This record gives sequence, structure tokens and C-alpha cells, in this order.
Amino acid sequence: MSEQIFDQQLALSLQRLEELWQQVDELPPRAQQAQELPSQRQDLLKESLEGLSLSLQELQVAAEELRQEKEDLAESLTAVKTERQRYQELFKFAPDGYLVTTKDGTILEANQTVGELLNISPERLVTKPLVVFIDPQERRDFYAKLSQLQKGESLKNWQVQLQRWREAFFEVSFTVTPIQDSQGQVVGLRWQLQDLASTKNTESAEQQSEALFRAMFENAAIGIMLLDSQGQVIKSNRALEEMLGYGSQDLETVLPQWLNLDKSGIEAVTFQQLMAGKRSCYQREKCYRAPDKSLRWGRLTYSLVQGVGNKPAFATCMLEDITELHQLKATQQEAVKHEQALKQQLALKPSQSNPEQTDSIMRLEAEPQQLATLVEQLGKMLNNILSSTPEFFFVYDSTGKYIYVNRSAAQALGLTQSDFISKTWQQLELPAEIMERLDAQRAVVFSTGQPITDEASFPTVEGMRDYEYTISPISDVGSNPEAVVVTIRDITEQKRAAVAASEAMAKEEEFSALKSHFSYFASVITHELRNPLNNIFACTKLIESNTPSETDEKTLNYLQLIQVNVRRMNQLLNDLLLIKKVEAKELELNPSLLNLTQFCQELSEELQQGVASRHKITFTSQESCSAVSLDKKLLRHILTNLLLNAIKYSPENGEIKLDVACQEKQAIFRIQDSGTDIPQADQEFLFKMFHQGSNVGVVAGSGLGLLIVKQCIDLQGGEIAVESTQAVGTTLTVTLPLSRN
Repeated sequence: MSEQIFDQQLALSLQRLEELWQQVDELPPRAQQAQELPSQRQDLLKESLEGLSLSLQELQVAAEELRQEKEDLAESLTAVKTERQRYQELFKFAPDGYLVTTKDGTILEANQTVGELLNISPERLVTKPLVVFIDPQERRDFYAKLSQLQKGESLKNWQVQLQRWREAFFEVSFTVTPIQDSQGQVVGLRWQLQDLASTKNTESAEQQSEALFRAMFENAAIGIMLLDSQGQVIKSNRALEEMLGYGSQDLETVLPQWLNLDKSGIEAVTFQQLMAGKRSCYQREKCYRAPDKSLRWGRLTYSLVQGVGNKPAFATCMLEDITELHQLKATQQEAVKHEQALKQQLALKPSQSNPEQTDSIMRLEAEPQQLATLVEQLGKMLNNILSSTPEFFFVYDSTGKYIYVNRSAAQALGLTQSDFISKTWQQLELPAEIMERLDAQRAVVFSTGQPITDEASFPTVEGMRDYEYTISPISDVGSNPEAVVVTIRDITEQKRAAVAASEAMAKEEEFSALKSHFSYFASVITHELRNPLNNIFACTKLIESNTPSETDEKTLNYLQLIQVNVRRMNQLLNDLLLIKKVEAKELELNPSLLNLTQFCQELSEELQQGVASRHKITFTSQESCSAVSLDKKLLRHILTNLLLNAIKYSPENGEIKLDVACQEKQAIFRIQDSGTDIPQADQEFLFKMFHQGSNVGVVAGSGLGLLIVKQCIDLQGGEIAVESTQAVGTTLTVTLPLSRN
């Protein structure tokens, strides 16, 4: 029931109640007997009471319906609030930036990502026009696009330069959708912002990772191939081609036939389990023909590589040559079979043997001492062979008792070989968790006759080590498994190397990110400080030129001090930009024809009249350097930094010498100061970032000058040498290759 109907019912009941009161007022006084009331009045009163009762019942029903509707409305309101809260959380913490504005571009709502991108809290963004964050050069285009949006059009991938609050500009991509009312009129706009700089950095990091993986793949010492989800070869490396003796195109045909992944069988099923994520890796052993036509044995290790983003998953298959290990196993099995055959021959009766066997047995019986000696020598030789390898060998019978353990395995567990013979692992108190797993796998090998390869961590006398093991059957004359041999190989160092490689890649990515941050920092600092510094310098020069003659010397010194520090900060900004270009490999060599003697003379005079007014710069040129080819800009960086260093660390009125000599294919610059010497311990770090000598005292420095000098010299293929003598000073010798014109 609606609220309007309820109000009507209530008004009707009140009306009936009012009529009833009127009837009551018309009743005679109480002293008058009831029987004296006219029957018509009594009927009317009765009818009114019945009507009032009916109205009250209707009101009760209406009140119950309203209560139910109110509860339903409360539940709906709670659901709406919950959904709105969920929307607000999704909006607030979305990885992309989101804005809601009026149709004129005034911000109504902004999420956290937008606040971080614009360097201002989302609350403070509200009521601000979005256009104030747009690059002034792009605002005309912004208003044109805004007009399109106000007509109901949508925009995608609209690239705009935005400015962070009191910081530098950055590029974003806008996707804008109009908000329309029920009449189709645009009443607002929804904006999605994506920072293109972070997207480019992510793409760059992915490209670096792919390049690193490609280099590791191509230069690996073992054969590696990449397989798609159907087992088809995507790519193979050079080592695999050399091992199998085929070219890359031939391998695409040969490998599927060798791997048998495209045919029904256990190998195809196992590979599909790997691609389905039910296995992380598995191994198989196969024989193959080497380029020299010899038969070789290889261990294939299949591993799953999950795809990133929309890229499909694929598998890597590594081929490792295990021919020597396989030959060793074969020798071991042949020795065991030979020993068993000898025992069977000894057990046969002469009547059951043919004449040749009878003669052999008679000879063996005639010479039991020689046979025992032969068997003992054979056993010792086999034990020495197996114990000389780093692998561990365990031989079990069908009951789980040890038949043989080589010396390396026994020593690793802190026992002797004799401790194992005819005993179980329970009697030796070996770790139950590992041994129960081996027991289960041993039972599978006995039942199937197929080898199993796996990995596990074993406790040894040297601590926990990682091992790869293979359980293989040893069959009798009738090819029935009667024992198994477990071959264990230590892979601890390989796993550590893999972890170290992963950590190195992570550090490389971190270093790349730091370099990117430094580049961004240098750009921001330079952009934000250059104009204010130039304004300060211009103002101080203007004040100095318009200062009355009676101005005290202290004020003039302050003005000069401001100018000196502005020059110093400008130089620091130039250094930062130069380092940024070097790190980004953007610095190029641009040699041009140069009168070197004149260039150095003018540079010396410029510094003498400026920062070196309290020092003496002496310039000499030993050879004619009138026409050489050098990069003028880089040479100015080198000589200016070295001369400023010499001035900074020389005492007042000290002499700084600049000597230039041109030989046939190189120019040699010598800068000598008259300051303190550089300790030998500091000379090793002289060209490192932010390093300052231990004996310079309170002399200020950025720690970047000599680093820039070294990078500029290296770019030109030159060299720099340091010679420092106490009480004499320091001489820096720069040698640059040149070509005469």
C-alpha cells in the first residue's frame, strides 16, 4: 500500500470519527432514559460505530503493509549503500587514474591514483578545473575536445601533457565517456588516465628481461629448445645444434620424431600433464647419434614456463650429455650379471650341463681359490670405480635391504660401506620422510621396470644438500627386476647459481629503475631551478649596476657572493644533465675544426676575469695547435671542471698552470695547481661519484666534476693521469686523440 492510499484511509476514518462525535453531541442528557432515544438515532449510532471499527481494521492492515514496505526499503537501501561502498573502493584504489567532472571539466571526484599522479590529494582536487593541469600549449586543443564530449562523443587514447602540482610535465592517455541523463543530455564526464611514462618503463624492463633471456639461451653450454603446448619446436640454441649435428631448420623436422611428443603414449601424456600445470618439470633419458655418428645418451629436462599477460605458456627442454654416466651404469650392471652367472654355473650339477659347461665347472671346482680371488678383485675394482665418482650409488633388493653402497655415499651420511650391507633404512635410522618417498618410488620401478628421476633434499654431514636421483631397475637373466640402483647427483651449487642469477636479474632491474628515477630527477631539478636561478642572477646584476657609489662594500660583496653561488648551481645543473645524457647513452661525439691554442687562451682569460680573480692562471702552448678536430663542447666541460678544481683547492693568489701540446695524433693538456696533494688512498676513488678527498677540509664540492671529466674523456677514447706531490700540488694530464685537418 502506498503512502497516499494510507493517508486517504486515515482521513476517511477521522471523518467518520468526527461524524460520530457529532452524533454524540446530539444525544439527550444523561438523566434522560435510554429508552426515550428515538430508534432512528440508535440505528445511526450503531452504524457509525461499525463504520469506525471497519476503518480501524483497514488502518491496521495498511500499517502492517507500510511496515513491511519500510523493511524492504531498508534492506534495499543497505544493499545500495554496500554496492556504493564497493564501487567507491574500486574507484578509489583502481590502478589507473579515474576522474568524474562536470561537462565543463570541473572535477567532482578523483581517485587515489589521480592524486598521486598530480601530486595533490583527491579531496583538494574537487572543484578545481581540470584545464589548470593541462600544458598551456595544449589548452586550445583541450577545449576543442571538451566541446566534442559535450555533444555526447567519446574519446579514446587522447594523449595530453599534464603538470604535477608544482612539478614537471608528464604524458598521459585520456579515455573519456560522457554521462547522460534520462533525456540524453550530457551532465558530466568520466575520465580514465594512464601514465604513459610508467607504461614505457614497464615495456623497457620487459625488453631488457627478454634480451637477457635471449643471451642466456643463445650462449648456454647445454642444448636448449623451446616447445609450444603441442610439443612443436619453437626455437633451439646453438649448443643443441652442435650436439645433434643438425641446423636449426633440420631440427624442426628431426626433434618431433625423436621426442615423440606428437604421438599417443606415455611421453605425450606426461608432456600434456606438464603443460596443464600438473607437473613443474620432469626428466627422460634418450640415446641419439652425435655428429661423429657415435651413439650418445642424453638427459632431457622438461620445464613449464607460464606465459606473462596474454602470452601463451611454453616449455623448455634442456639436453645434457650423460653418456659417461650411462656407460658407468652399464658396466656396473654387466658386473652384477657376470657375478650372478658365475654363481648359477657353480650351482648347476654336472649332469645338467653340456660338455663345455661341465668342463668349465670342473675347472672352477678344481681352482676354487683362483675363482674367489678373481671375484674379490672384480668387486674391489668395481667399488673403486664407483667410489671415484662424485655421484652416490645405492643398490637395494626387493625387500628394501642394501646390497651395495659406494664409499662417497656412505661418507656423506657419516657411515661406512659395511654399515649398510643387508640392512634397511629403518635399522640405520635414516630420515623417514625422505626414505618413505624412495620406498614408494622403488616399488613403482619394480612393478613397471621403468626408471624414475626426481629431486630431493638430504641431510648429510655437511648439512642439507639438494640432490637429483634416478632409480633404475637391475634385471636378472630373464629380464625380471630383482634389484634397483639409485644414482644420486649433487645439484646444490646449480640451484644456488640459479638463485644467484635470479637475484642478479632482480638487482639489475632495480638498478635500471634507479637509473630511470635519477634521469627523471635530473630533468625535474633542471626544469624547475633553471629559470629561477637565471632570474636571481639577472636581478643581482641589475642591482649591482644600479647601486649608488656610496653603497658599502659589504653589500657589494653579498651581491657578488649571490652571483658566484648562482653560477655554481647552474654548473651543477649542467653536470646533472650531462650525467643523465651519459647514463642514457644520449651523449654523442661531434668533432669540429678547432684552433686549440686560441680556444684554451680564451677559456683561461674567461676564468681569470671571473671566478679566478684572486688566482693567477698561466697558459702555455708548446706546439702549434691551430687546426685540430675535437668536440668543442666536451673539451670545454673537461678543461672548465679541471681548472675550477685547481682554483678551488689552491690558496689565494696561488698559480694554476694550463699547458697544451699537440703531437702527431694526440693533444696533451696538463693542469697543475699549487694546493694540497691528493693522498694515495684517495686517488683510487678520484673519479667516483660523490667522493671527496680526506684532506680537503671544509672546501665545498658536489662530487660530480671529475666523474663528468672521466666520462667525457672516455667518450673520446682518451686517458687521464694523476700526479700529486706534497708541497708542490697536483698535476692532471689529459690525452685526447685527434685528427689534423
